[in-house]
Amino acid sequence: MPRRCGVVFALVALATALLSTAVQAAPRSVFLGTDPAGASDSVDASDSVVFTRDPSQDLVIDRVTGLTPLIVAASSVLPLASDGVATANRRLRGIVDLLIDARTRYRSAVRALAAANRLVANNVREAARLQSGYDDALEGISRTQRTRLEREAQERRNRSAVVRHSTSTDWICPVAGTVKFYDSWGERRSGNRRHEGVDLVGLRGDPVLAPVDGVVSHRWDTLGGWSFDLVADDGDYWFGTHLSGFGQSGEVEAGDVIGFLGDTGNAEGVHLHFEYHPGGRGNSVNAFPIVDARCTDRIPMGTSLYD
Repeated sequence: MPRRCGVVFALVALATALLSTAVQAAPRSVFLGTDPAGASDSVDASDSVVFTRDPSQDLVIDRVTGLTPLIVAASSVLPLASDGVATANRRLRGIVDLLIDARTRYRSAVRALAAANRLVANNVREAARLQSGYDDALEGISRTQRTRLEREAQERRNRSAVVRHSTSTDWICPVAGTVKFYDSWGERRSGNRRHEGVDLVGLRGDPVLAPVDGVVSHRWDTLGGWSFDLVADDGDYWFGTHLSGFGQSGEVEAGDVIGFLGDTGNAEGVHLHFEYHPGGRGNSVNAFPIVDARCTDRIPMGTSLYD
């Protein structure tokens, strides 16, 4: 745009100079002392004369001004230059509008971020207030009542975890093959123990699969014999024992072979003793509802696997 403005200013200056020259110009007959009416026909109407500014010099310079073509050319250029300036102004106004819009959006974003920060701060304060009230309430009850409330809360979390896996399509039955089982949770075992798992009866050598993603390690258990420990990505703990051999260890995905069915340890017959501990080892729950929902290749108890 500065270049176009310079062209306009130059054309205006040229037109002004030419008009000034035309004002100073006079017909030749004036300076020759003849009457304009009787002037010689040889004098061209386009001829003009100028004289120097110094009065001591009588030199008269004869020239042809040719003003009309210059004025016409200047008149045709000026509208074009004006159109260019108008276009540049419109573009400049468009840029200004974009900048104003960007500033408005930025201010809106700042206001939204400030509102979100206030909401988070309010939630944190509310959570702290509720936690403080909960702690105060616990302090006001007896130890027996507190233990009962905490146990009930843990039971609710355990039931929620069992339902979550029972309804999950990602959970894999830990035995790849036909199995039979029943709900033996809590049954008495040797040494006055309670059964804390579910026994999946199958054929020797059937693959044992990782039910979920996680990390697997193998070891010898004094009761169960060859066993696996699986710590899931969500912190849950899964345990299986009586294996006849090991499979993949380390990081595994659901469905990877991590062992093979057997009867090592104190097992009575070939089966997989299978346990689930939501949230980590030491919190065993009845895994029967999970395998009952997800292990579909199943026959009734009392039916032979070899038939």
